Amino acid sequence: VHVHILKRCEGEQNNSSPEHVLKQLNDYKGQYELESDDELWLVIDRDRWTDAMLSHVAKECAQDDYLHVALSNPCFELWLLLHLVNATLLTPEVQQQWMENRRKSKNADPYLKVRLRQEMGSYHESDYDVLMLLEHVEVAIERARLLDRNPIDRWPQTFGTRVYLLVESVMNRNKKM
Repeated sequence: VHVHILKRCEGEQNNSSPEHVLKQLNDYKGQYELESDDELWLVIDRDRWTDAMLSHVAKECAQDDYLHVALSNPCFELWLLLHLVNATLLTPEVQQQWMENRRKSKNADPYLKVRLRQEMGSYHESDYDVLMLLEHVEVAIERARLLDRNPIDRWPQTFGTRVYLLVESVMNRNKKM
């Protein structure tokens, strides 16, 4: 397995819209001859994106055998937290707090980043201890699967993450034979 992470161009570091990520993947696909077993994954947060925007991107991905969506609702930090915390056991009120992912003040980090920092000792999205999480990947997959209440939906409509599908693919699970 070879994983290649696409970097955003200079001046576009903050452009993480689903359409922009899809455009990056389509540009990449146009530049390289992909093999039949290659996969391109959009790893995106639910964030503030509209249902119409997500639906458009998900529909385009569903029509292309190479493209897949790994959306986290509300954000990617949920996937990381599932390595350390069993969010399936949280009360509905606490799950709602996680889902809202609010900031305590305008310049503060969102709730899940703060929570992840508490669990890991330190956390920044570009610099964190991956090895601390790696040993818990199997339990994170199971927890994410349990949160995925409607796996036939194109993305988690409620609290959840589909990053586990990407991880299973990298681990060569669920491959078409």
